[in-house]
Amino acid sequence: MTTQPSTQADLAKASPVFDGRALRDAFGSFATGVTIVTTSGPGGVDIGLTANSFSSVSLDPPMVLWSLARTSLNMDAFRDSGHFAVHILSADQETLSTRFASKGIDRFEGLTLDRGPGNIPMLQDCMARFTCKLAYQYEGGDHVIFVGEIVDFGHSARKPLVFHGGRYGMLLPKQILASVNSPDEFSNLSSDDLLYQVSNAYFRTRQTVIEKLESHRWTAEEYAVLSIIGREDGLCVPQIVARSEQVRGKGISASIVQKLIVRGLLHEADAGDGHVTVRLTPEGRLAVLELIAIRKSSEADVQGSLDPSEVQLLKHLLARLEQSAYAVTPT
Repeated sequence: MTTQPSTQADLAKASPVFDGRALRDAFGSFATGVTIVTTSGPGGVDIGLTANSFSSVSLDPPMVLWSLARTSLNMDAFRDSGHFAVHILSADQETLSTRFASKGIDRFEGLTLDRGPGNIPMLQDCMARFTCKLAYQYEGGDHVIFVGEIVDFGHSARKPLVFHGGRYGMLLPKQILASVNSPDEFSNLSSDDLLYQVSNAYFRTRQTVIEKLESHRWTAEEYAVLSIIGREDGLCVPQIVARSEQVRGKGISASIVQKLIVRGLLHEADAGDGHVTVRLTPEGRLAVLELIAIRKSSEADVQGSLDPSEVQLLKHLLARLEQSAYAVTPT
């Protein structure tokens, strides 16, 4: 028996009625990658938009698909163009994704582009990129499904940008950690404890900075004072000591400030309210720039094999951890 395909009207009559918001949330529970699809429109205008409806179809022949809402103003451009490109974004390209989802702007402004068949625009530095020849178009509810045959592709080892539950995220590989027994049977502190790892990472990375400072004949205390004044010029000595306690876990001697004044890197200034503040001299500002260069060099050494997305995630998690620690009220 042959079944005749249903018309759109038949499908509309047969479809159950769902709450749109609830259905959207259910769809959003599936984590997807984020892509930007580009093509060339009438008159050679560059067209591009953010989409997460991408999927591979087959390896032989190599084909992919994605879908576009019927209401899209770019529908005719993608229907009529013979080629399109799909770019899978890396974890550090969230800004690019937001740009290509925005309206009323030139989405390609300032971007360095490659060019594909039919002069289609090709974005650079993505996790993966597929150049496709339009093969089929299918009507699919309120969307049109475009199927493309891959004519060229490239990919990198970057981590992907992920979209889940209406929010951007990044992929964090799941690691199975072997349980580590504490070397002290009377202690609950093991190398798998969060506080142990945070403090150990701090002291190890700080030691890297200290070693580079010493090679440039700077002490850790001098670095602390100049870094604090570099961020907040015009503090009094007790404030400098208090800031150093917050950053280093211990204060510095006021004599360090005096030594830096004698060396011409700091000078005292009357604040006008009976207080004397400490400020950088021109030589002091040059010294701060040198210290920043040393710190950045140390950071590059410490990051080692971490890729930019992992560094971004680490900074985010440390900021969250700091906020959480401040929110804890001592009992």
